[in-house]
Amino acid sequence: MRKAWRAATVAFSLGLLLGSGPAAAETCTYSVDPNGVSLVWTAFKFTEKTAVNGKFNTRTVSGPTSASSPVELARGLSMEIDGASVETDNPARNATIGEFFFGKLKPSAQIRASVADVKGDDRKGTIDMKITMNEVSRVVPFAYTVTPEGEVTAKGSIDMLDFALKDAHDSIHQTCEELHKGADGVSKTWTDVDLTLTGKFTKSCA
Repeated sequence: MRKAWRAATVAFSLGLLLGSGPAAAETCTYSVDPNGVSLVWTAFKFTEKTAVNGKFNTRTVSGPTSASSPVELARGLSMEIDGASVETDNPARNATIGEFFFGKLKPSAQIRASVADVKGDDRKGTIDMKITMNEVSRVVPFAYTVTPEGEVTAKGSIDMLDFALKDAHDSIHQTCEELHKGADGVSKTWTDVDLTLTGKFTKSCA
């Protein structure tokens, strides 16, 4: 018995020395393609609050392209947007919004959005986005969800008046007054705008 026990002890020790013990935890890296990050806005018209969707053709996303977790990957992301590049799939509407709304922003139609904080994990949480336009900055919370495939959707909402955009709002409302008359005959251009940020990250483990 003593010889057998001694042999087992020696074999176990050799196994540890040769690396046959418990496997080391895998290390994973998360990466994102900046060109795959997009922002869609939803404005509203009519008393019944009918949605009008759009995006921007010119935007630049910067920040880390890889990190040790999705949360860390998001923390350094920022986006520069040219408001004049608004796209609604309607050329006439694009020109009107570009001139009579974004054309009223100071000092230009440039919009900057950057991640101020992230609270959550790789499934859901909140991204605090610092948005700057018309020389005003506000931190806006975006609730995000992540699919098993790594697709991220973050949704938030702003009010134009929080960014001192009353003049811009009045400008687009007056220009589109007839077009924004609903079934009740009342012309309405809402000041709240919904924002949806989408992207996808990939996971690689070794």
